[in-house]
Amino acid sequence: MALNNVPVEATWTWSLDKLPEGTGTVVVNIYPDSSFENSIECSSEGCDPSVAMQFLLDHVPEGNNLVKLLLSVKSGYIIQSDFLDRRMVDCLNVTKVQGFVAPGQHIEGCTAEAYQSMSFSGLLEYCYGAIVIRDDSSVSVAARSTAINDELGKRLSYPWLSLSLIPRKRLALVGAGSLLKVHGFLVAAASLNIALVVFDNAGHWLSDEIYRNFREEFVPLDMTVNAEITQRIALAVTEYQSTNTKEQHLDGILSVEEHLHTIIAHAATKLGFNTSPPESVGLAQNKYATRQLDKNIFCRLVSCPADLEAVLSEEGSKLLYPLIVKPSKGWSSEGVWKVADQKELHEKVTSLWRESFTAWHGHDVVIETYIDGPEVDANMVLVDGKVVFFEVNDDFPSAGDYDSNERGARVANFVETSNMLPSALPSSELKSLQKRLHELALAAGFRNAVLHIEAKLRNSSCYYAKDSDGDRLVELQFRMPPTTTTQPKDVFLLEINPRAPGWQEIEATAHTYGVSYYSIALLNALGDKQRIAFLSVPFVGGPQYHMQLLFVSAQKGGVYKYGDICKTVLESDSQGSSQSENLSDHVVKSANLMEDGEKVLDPGTGQIQQLQKKLDSMP
Repeated sequence: MALNNVPVEATWTWSLDKLPEGTGTVVVNIYPDSSFENSIECSSEGCDPSVAMQFLLDHVPEGNNLVKLLLSVKSGYIIQSDFLDRRMVDCLNVTKVQGFVAPGQHIEGCTAEAYQSMSFSGLLEYCYGAIVIRDDSSVSVAARSTAINDELGKRLSYPWLSLSLIPRKRLALVGAGSLLKVHGFLVAAASLNIALVVFDNAGHWLSDEIYRNFREEFVPLDMTVNAEITQRIALAVTEYQSTNTKEQHLDGILSVEEHLHTIIAHAATKLGFNTSPPESVGLAQNKYATRQLDKNIFCRLVSCPADLEAVLSEEGSKLLYPLIVKPSKGWSSEGVWKVADQKELHEKVTSLWRESFTAWHGHDVVIETYIDGPEVDANMVLVDGKVVFFEVNDDFPSAGDYDSNERGARVANFVETSNMLPSALPSSELKSLQKRLHELALAAGFRNAVLHIEAKLRNSSCYYAKDSDGDRLVELQFRMPPTTTTQPKDVFLLEINPRAPGWQEIEATAHTYGVSYYSIALLNALGDKQRIAFLSVPFVGGPQYHMQLLFVSAQKGGVYKYGDICKTVLESDSQGSSQSENLSDHVVKSANLMEDGEKVLDPGTGQIQQLQKKLDSMP
């Protein structure tokens, strides 16, 4: 008879390693051989019932395998229950990670010396997690153990324990969107001991009982965006508070819907919840108002044909092309155009006054100078006005960055093509970016916030070059000689978004740096500054690798009929490859955003919201 495939009698040996002080951790190594002094005997009768021992039974060391149990040398409250999974993400040669703690749980720690004197069963009582190391006969167990200890030192050297009690909190999630968009927030909330009460249209997918585990309660709310929506949201939350006990009261409010952010900020102010100033959020969502923070280029606002004619009459002969045309309250690069002359200017501005555009973005249209130079996405976390986390990603050229005769007018929009992190720009330019963008964020009124900022660099030492064949492949390269004159004044702000980046970039940052904007955004809505600062600490030494986000967009309109194209490509590559590695081995995550039979708008329209509205209505 065997227990979980373990013989009735099993013997393992173990040793103890101290990790760097910042990890707050001691490691117990469980070996499959008898080369160490301490031994463990386990049988199907009388075996320790703890989750740690069950993990050992399920992943019994055999062959050249190794299991590491993690023990705390400090006492405190768990800040985020799945922190071990989050920080060990994509760690080479780790095949299994499991934490043994609950949200907000208090754990006791002992000194390394105290652990050294304990019996093995005594050690198990202090185990907060465990990992399994890949079996590799080409490398000794000792060498693999040392390498993983080094990784643990880089990944766990941050405050994952709090000295203060972490009580359960509740957030109102108003406008939950699609599962793809909100799933990361739902998972993070559970791990942070945060309950979510969802307010959305009756019939929203989260109202279904099969999604009960994702939220504490669902409250039907008319989400029609009109003059009454702020008051409607505030009233619904107030009524919820009045019908529940004090222990069930809400502690904050947030939304994952970008068009609701200013509305939510006003509602939060009415309700006394933590929020950035509504004026700051509103300014950030208004590209023309944002431009007034840094008036260093030509910029005009037009709201009707008469306004456009006035600009052409007053400035026509002095306009320096190319220019950028975009909705003042747009998002997702919808309706952004680069125009080469007055004819294109008139054509593209007029196209933004179609009802299909104004219904989402209003009538205000910005006309401004097109700035050449490398574009970046910069993500910033502020606590009391100080930057606690900042990272820059390289945003590769869109079709619209090329001349129309080079790329074709039909696809010359600014839908993203590729994004790579961390940025390959030199450190001096990254410092200029942080300094100037921090100044502009403070000028906009933000002090506690997660901000997604888009900018360009003038006078950069780098530029995007095509490959030798002149096709679409580009790479960020240094000019020769590799010098730069970029100063903070050369940072050109494109827009400030008072939110975390899109889910693709959130996932990429979490994998690359070990920092989750899902978690930070939730805590920001609660005003939990301590946990924000703690969870904003990246891996020691910076990013663990380079990550690329690749966006595959339609080049023409029509009807989609390719099924799950991502799955198809990855599976066909795997089946057709004769090599030991294939494309799927290097893809962290993929998502197909269209379904067969769906109408795809031609890129020449500049519209993408049809797809977005569909996504937000589906699980």
